[in-house]
Amino acid sequence: MNDMKKILLLASLFTACAIEAFAYNVYAPNSFDTVSKGNYAYKTVYTMCEQGKAPDYTTAFFDRQLTRYELAGVIKDILEGGKTVPEDNPSLMKLRKDYARELEALGWKPPKRQLSKEKPILEIGGDSRIRYNNGGDADARVRVAGRWNITDNTSIQAGGEKNVE
Repeated sequence: MNDMKKILLLASLFTACAIEAFAYNVYAPNSFDTVSKGNYAYKTVYTMCEQGKAPDYTTAFFDRQLTRYELAGVIKDILEGGKTVPEDNPSLMKLRKDYARELEALGWKPPKRQLSKEKPILEIGGDSRIRYNNGGDADARVRVAGRWNITDNTSIQAGGEKNVE
């Protein structure tokens, strides 16, 4: 019986190691791989640095080979610098997606969207009910209500109800 426990323990350890080995994504880019100067991300970030959109970096930083992690640091600086223009948004969105792991490792989090504190323009609500009686009879009711907020002081309300016997 003692040998059986050893075999089960070894089998469970092997299974645990095998599961961990399969959990690693071999196709994910390594954060410490160098980025070639022909890469779109390298070119985009370099151009934004030339335009002064990365407050803590200059183009002199690009005189050597950069890793993905180092490039993500520049991207983080651009995102937090606040010097971008709306035309930069498509490029920044792509960079955020491609360098999400590295940006997360650097502690950058996307800003939370601000919800509007205004009243909704159109509110629609209602309910429905179907009721069966012991005698086999049934009835139904549907109610619908709506409100259209035009301004703070003006709104239009409407509603209706339909009973079916």
